Amino acid sequence: MRPPSVHRVIKETESPTTTRWVAIHGVSVARALSTFGTVVTIWALIFRERAEGPIAISAMFIAAALPYILFGPWVGWLADRFSTRHLVPVVAIAQGALTLAFIVDVPFWAVLGLIFIYNVIAAIENPAWQALVPGLAKPADLSRVYGLSLGYTSAAQVAAPVAAGILVGTTGYVWPFVIDSFTFVLLAVAPFLLRVNRLGHKTKPEHRESTLVGYRHLWGDPLLRSVTVLLCAFILALGAVNTGEVFLVMDVLGANETTYGFIAAVWAVGNLAGSALLGIRAISIPQQPRWLVFSLWTIGTGVLAISLSPSLWFVAIANGVTGIGSAYLHATASSILMTRTPDKIRGRVNAAFAGFMSFGNIIATALAGIAIAAFGVREVMVGCGVLSLAALLVWGGAVFRGRMDETEAVDA
Repeated sequence: MRPPSVHRVIKETESPTTTRWVAIHGVSVARALSTFGTVVTIWALIFRERAEGPIAISAMFIAAALPYILFGPWVGWLADRFSTRHLVPVVAIAQGALTLAFIVDVPFWAVLGLIFIYNVIAAIENPAWQALVPGLAKPADLSRVYGLSLGYTSAAQVAAPVAAGILVGTTGYVWPFVIDSFTFVLLAVAPFLLRVNRLGHKTKPEHRESTLVGYRHLWGDPLLRSVTVLLCAFILALGAVNTGEVFLVMDVLGANETTYGFIAAVWAVGNLAGSALLGIRAISIPQQPRWLVFSLWTIGTGVLAISLSPSLWFVAIANGVTGIGSAYLHATASSILMTRTPDKIRGRVNAAFAGFMSFGNIIATALAGIAIAAFGVREVMVGCGVLSLAALLVWGGAVFRGRMDETEAVDA
């Protein structure tokens, strides 16, 4: 069965006429605290496993991304089938318990397995939260809501790399994982404390929709298809960044763990600044496709500057610029995706979108690890920066010309 068209009024659910700002702030804080713990865990693992080399770091990112591809249709179905209060507490507690397993210094293949399972659980949780947000805000406020939410997340990301560097440097590899585990306990109780819930959608057997409905919806909507293709191409082009930046900053430019933590935090400061601007004034719905393209240009230019950086100060400034671009990218892409998707399939559409992005990231990261080992980190990162801008030139026009109007967004 094909998903309902976004070009007509969706009768199954009505868009909110007011925005529950208190609930939005509460959900954003809860998710930001969880993000803080997760980012601390990520950097603790990178610091601990860095001696394995760039291919090993690439393997870690691949293990993290694979669940979003392999299980995308099913985790999206879970997010649509079960209510927030039923699903989130179970997966949050499971993820918190699993995080404690990272404390044990196991062989690298076991680390990859734990990362994979950790992200299987995260792949269930993320679309559930994403699908909840449009039910708390009127469509015209969504870009502002996503900007505000990203602001809290950015504040967490400012602190997390610094905290990880300090914790690892002073206490070793126990407290980063304990802190992350505790944040999942807080996340588990958040839906009840904040009195928020998105009910599960129970369809009759004769009207049961495929788990693949999210992919069909993304590909059936012209603008969403263009956005998905553009972002996949952009991610493919920037594959060396996640793998290469830590080697550029620490091995080429000579930073230690603490210094690298501060430099990574500058990206989050830029993200926070962009989020603050979005929180003050929402991007109008018709202008969102254009701002998405502009944000990608900012990120691509910033990454090229990072790859050419002669000093740590230059990397920090370029990181801040890319952080601002990332804030606008997140807000516009999320708002476009949600305003053009009916409520009953939002979990599956979110999971499908994450699956496409993860697929591009896996291919890019795998190639990046091999390329960096063969040609050098700076050379590969420069090439990726150039390719990202070329991808924007080729595929950005379709998104820039994409049309959205206020009536269509409210109806969807």
